[in-house]
Amino acid sequence: MTIRLLTCKVAALVAAFALCGPLRAAPITAEGMAAMDAGSPAAREMAIRDALQQAAISNGAELQSLQLMESGNVSESSVLSAPSLQGKVKILQEYSSDGVYHVRLSIDPQASAAGPVGSAPKPAQNANCGMPAGRVLRRKLLTTYFYVVNPAEANDLQDLATVLPGEMARRLRQQGPFDVRNASHLTVLSNMAADEPVAGWDTVRELGRREDVQFVIAGRVLSTGVVGKSLRHTMYESNNTSQQGAYYTGPLAGLFGGALKYAPSARQFDMELWVYDALTGAVLADQRFSRIAQGKVVEQLPAPFASAAFWQGDYGRAVDGLLDQASRQLVELVSCIPLSAKVVKVEDGRQLFINVGGLDGMKVGDQMLLYKPRSAQILRSGGGVRELGVPEDLSGTISITQVQPNFSIAQVQSARLKVEEGDYVRFMTRR
Repeated sequence: MTIRLLTCKVAALVAAFALCGPLRAAPITAEGMAAMDAGSPAAREMAIRDALQQAAISNGAELQSLQLMESGNVSESSVLSAPSLQGKVKILQEYSSDGVYHVRLSIDPQASAAGPVGSAPKPAQNANCGMPAGRVLRRKLLTTYFYVVNPAEANDLQDLATVLPGEMARRLRQQGPFDVRNASHLTVLSNMAADEPVAGWDTVRELGRREDVQFVIAGRVLSTGVVGKSLRHTMYESNNTSQQGAYYTGPLAGLFGGALKYAPSARQFDMELWVYDALTGAVLADQRFSRIAQGKVVEQLPAPFASAAFWQGDYGRAVDGLLDQASRQLVELVSCIPLSAKVVKVEDGRQLFINVGGLDGMKVGDQMLLYKPRSAQILRSGGGVRELGVPEDLSGTISITQVQPNFSIAQVQSARLKVEEGDYVRFMTRR
């Protein structure tokens, strides 16, 4: 048996840049296409996405291929990966022919970084996110109970399991355009101590329907225990010889005495963070965050968890940094996931009401892709235990005609399937 691993990098522009030196990067052009079964607007969006993928591949893709030869038979497995492109997207040409929509576009890598002389550089826009400048769409999230595996370790962290989700909700509101609701009294698992996150899919879907959110956040605090001790000199403390250490026991020791004793000097905060898609109940992320604090990590008079006094301590500062890291990664995960909304009412088969409005960033004239979930065809694996998600059919497009603070009214532009309550829509970007 012979196994051979091949790696091939596709980089059409590398040679040109190598010869030219530090010149301005030229715009990248690409063409995409899509079938028009669900109507022209939907086909246009799919063709743009195809063109963006083709541009990324042409700009520097990597193909990894694994070949297996056994008894003269050759089998092959391959993976094609391409980095996301940063820059301004411009449509150069678009047309339809024989039921296929064609789009040719360019991506200018320098446009997003350009600005007035002396101005601060702006972060480059991810072309695959496709959000036009000045538009912000608000996602809806729900934070829930965080189970504490070892409550004895956290007896000085008052109400950690219910305060932690509220603190995560506060940080998410500060870091992104999110409508975050805190439901710290609700759990996604029936047995938070033993169940895997995927077991919560049914509860998550129910929470999504009831709380009207797109994502559900939950987790588990694995440890808040002391992981290191060191000798510390103490003055005027009670002479508690039950603690490990060397103590002065002479006259007036309680008043003038000093001692050396072992005290906690290193303590960890270790937690799991789970992100669910509320529509399907699928786990989008299962990440672990851990940090060790050094110094005075156990206070004689503990401050309530997440209070101003708590954040000022050595342990509080470490936990603060960990929660900032976790919230930033969560923001990065959900920011490029298209805004999804649910059809809550249909009138005359052509006018529908969706559960996002002006407060969520919607505007009259916005177009959205219309999908129908195959609710009777939930995909599962692992002997039917683990849910992978709900297959969907792209039905067509809608156009927003009226925007209220919490809902919008839209007209169906095209739909190859019957539009019903429970269908959902995703945002189509204007390009």
